[in-house]
Amino acid sequence: MDLASTYTVFFNTDAPDHHDSSLHLCTNNGGENNENCLPIYWENLSVHAMIKKDRWLRSSITTRKLLLNKVEGYIPPCSLVAIMGPSGAGKSTLMAALANKLPAQIELEGRAKIGSLSVRNFESHNFGYMYQHDLFCGSLTVKEHLHFMAKLKLDRRTTDKNLKARVSAVIEELGLGQCENTRIGAGGENGKTTLSGGERKIVSFATELLTDPSFLFCDEPTTGLDSYSAQKVIKVMQRLVSDERKTVVCIIHQPSTELLNAFNQLILVADGRIAYSGPPNKAISFFESVGYRCPDNYNSADFIMKILSDSNESVNTVCDEFAASKHAEIVKNAITNEIYFDTSSLSVLRNHLSPFWPVKLYHLTGRYFLEKIRNPTIDIHRFLQKVGIAIMVGLCYLGTVQQTQVGIQSVQGVFFMLITENFFTPMYSVMNQLPTQLPLFRREYTSGLYDAPTFYIANILSFIPTLIIEPTVYTTIVYCMAGMQTDLYGYFLTVIITILVMAVSTSCGYMFNNIFGSLSLALTFVQPFDNVIMILSGIFVNLRSVPWFLHWIVKISWFELGFEALTILHWQNVTYIACSEDPDVPCLMDGSEVLDKYEFKVANLMPHIYTMIWLYIGFHAVSFVCFVTRARLNKLS
Repeated sequence: MDLASTYTVFFNTDAPDHHDSSLHLCTNNGGENNENCLPIYWENLSVHAMIKKDRWLRSSITTRKLLLNKVEGYIPPCSLVAIMGPSGAGKSTLMAALANKLPAQIELEGRAKIGSLSVRNFESHNFGYMYQHDLFCGSLTVKEHLHFMAKLKLDRRTTDKNLKARVSAVIEELGLGQCENTRIGAGGENGKTTLSGGERKIVSFATELLTDPSFLFCDEPTTGLDSYSAQKVIKVMQRLVSDERKTVVCIIHQPSTELLNAFNQLILVADGRIAYSGPPNKAISFFESVGYRCPDNYNSADFIMKILSDSNESVNTVCDEFAASKHAEIVKNAITNEIYFDTSSLSVLRNHLSPFWPVKLYHLTGRYFLEKIRNPTIDIHRFLQKVGIAIMVGLCYLGTVQQTQVGIQSVQGVFFMLITENFFTPMYSVMNQLPTQLPLFRREYTSGLYDAPTFYIANILSFIPTLIIEPTVYTTIVYCMAGMQTDLYGYFLTVIITILVMAVSTSCGYMFNNIFGSLSLALTFVQPFDNVIMILSGIFVNLRSVPWFLHWIVKISWFELGFEALTILHWQNVTYIACSEDPDVPCLMDGSEVLDKYEFKVANLMPHIYTMIWLYIGFHAVSFVCFVTRARLNKLS
């Protein structure tokens, strides 16, 4: 048969009950096949979750949990389909299997096809997948968000003119013109959102429609919406089916009877089995035929959910009765006809070229910068805190830095405070910040928007301004108020050293976060690590007395590297230090004697700076590998 032929199955919604339902076949042998109008079907589909249980000092145990049990189903071309079922029934698993979204630790048996092509032949741009919870970068406007998504989703051969036209067309098509310049907002952004729940759902639709996918899968698109907003969302989906010739599959939770009847087909899932598949307005008559009568004036969806949430006995009864019903026969015949006539069209597998990696990195980094500019509250608070601490430290050392024996302690105290403030605070700040970015990353990563390396590098690049501004401001205030060296060389090198200390601390924070994958666990291990690094800085213990097996820690202690570099920088050219009048007080005559006291060597200045640069790169390299590995194994928490 010609590939242009279509063989479409329609369910007769006028049949009096499920025993009299008939199969209507409509064959179009001469018409042009719309690549969007392809049926979805699956048979003998079983899905198992591989659950790994770790055991202390013993090998782990992997068990298989059955999620779907040899289910069959058929979705006619260009249909609006609702999937319903109680929690844990397998409805999300079924939709994920049809959309080729199952995670790596899930095993799939049987087959799920679109036309005659396996769903595994389709890539992310062929499907639109709308998740239950909307996640956005809330500081962007609707139009900016869609432009950003278009830059990363559309084919790289798309011109800027066509890209803008596509965004404008989607905005107009979904009626977002009135709010296109309104910020999306996000839950938790000062507890406010700038778009209503319904508008946010429409923006989610718009995001998925940018690539003009043939199939749209929606996970509970009406959950949490009022009846008006829910109706608005359903009308958008109906328009996509009727006007755009798309297939829309939704998981629906407790809809009204009116809302349920807006769908062309209803699929009920219970305990990993299909309990019903057919027209929504025939579901109640099917349940009545198997002994479950819906009371008058009772919401049909609530009644169905009540039956499917009851005992396993009632669920098994319904599923067994459906398997022997005319509705199940219709499904089997539809699948058989689809296999026989082969309605697939290879044109649905469009040749899509993803944007180049630098382009994705550029736009993702730009979004981070825009978010910081539009939500500066946290950065401003941190900046003001830094200034306040710098002023207090400066006041403590005001007029105490002198070329005297007493002044030596003050100078070293200033260096200790310069290192400490840029050592601890940035590390813990980064460790607390990264987990807040993971939910949006996981969503966009699983959608194929960009890969883990792109996210990681963009995250680092967006932090560079903070990495430069904060230590520079803090160091400048303390440096001037304490009355340190006045030459520009000494000042600029001091700033560079404090910037490097902060840079290594942030990279260490990244590393601990990504090694352990849990903030609480990372904090448990990083605190004793920090204490050891600080103790072995040469301030609290003479480096000559450090046990040999701890020498390697001294080599990587950027607290020690920074403190020693600042000490060398200040004292290397000091030729005279006034002694105390008390002859019993030890006297250090010049800067070289101060350095000898701490076991510091002038030749170590530049090597220590280079070592901190390598530590920054090394910590990030370890962190990068751990992050990318966890992302690919879906183990980011």
